[in-house]
Amino acid sequence: MLLRTLSLYFVFAFMAGLQAAEKPELPPFHHIVGIKPSKAINVPEKFTLGDEGELVCATCHGLKDIDKTPVEKVDTKSADFLLGGHYRKITGFCYRCHDEKKTTRENIHVMLDEQGEIKKKNCTFCHEEVPDREKKLEVADLKLRLSMQQICYGCHLKDPHFNSVEHQVKPAQKEMLERIEKNSKELNIIVPLSEKQEVLCVSCHTPHQYGVIDPEKPAGNQVQIDDLEKGIEYEEHPWSQVFSEDKAVRLDEFNQLHNMQVEFSYQRIVQEALLRLPAKDGQLCLVCHDFKD
Repeated sequence: MLLRTLSLYFVFAFMAGLQAAEKPELPPFHHIVGIKPSKAINVPEKFTLGDEGELVCATCHGLKDIDKTPVEKVDTKSADFLLGGHYRKITGFCYRCHDEKKTTRENIHVMLDEQGEIKKKNCTFCHEEVPDREKKLEVADLKLRLSMQQICYGCHLKDPHFNSVEHQVKPAQKEMLERIEKNSKELNIIVPLSEKQEVLCVSCHTPHQYGVIDPEKPAGNQVQIDDLEKGIEYEEHPWSQVFSEDKAVRLDEFNQLHNMQVEFSYQRIVQEALLRLPAKDGQLCLVCHDFKD
């Protein structure tokens, strides 16, 4: 599912912590401190505020003298790092003060209402004006607010999933371009590339909910799912224990080298979202790759 706004405030706190200094230099996206919460914020009584009722380090963190602790020594895995922890999701902590319903980012890819009508407001997050769905449009006709290379990064990270960055680092070569052209025609799909023939997010993903564009047209031919709000879903698989055992030694070496506690489990995709073809069985991959790749 898409990332939620509030979680960003704390990502850098986990990664960098607080600088040890009399006036600690907070990470760029750290939650603001030194201000009084507005009436819309419901700070629990157990969360300590400063003498003037302002947000301070101790409002969120329970670690003693965290503002004087060197970054590398901040125990971010302690239950007291965030008051009331551990939290299954970081947003669970955010919602201790912030109203979940009011602060949850809308999934703008859900573009059809209950009557099947277009939510025009959602179109204009990416387009300057609502495109004519009945016409075959060139890229310039789409009037995107940013280039196709950049527009997804307005909401998404550049590396939201495994291999995403590797797919975007170099232009597709002649053999692959020929394969893409051939398979696109045979499968009645589009595979947009950049002007330099680079793979983009929209080469594999479509930003539109199924049915926004006529599914009979290449631009509207995509994986159909029941609930786009849920996004991609996984389920545990009996092979997870075998998978974990196989990776245990290498994962332990990685964690020791990088001082991390990364864990892996093997899961199967139950539902895919916003893909031009299914990827879980390789159909999408084979549009560009063959067994030699």
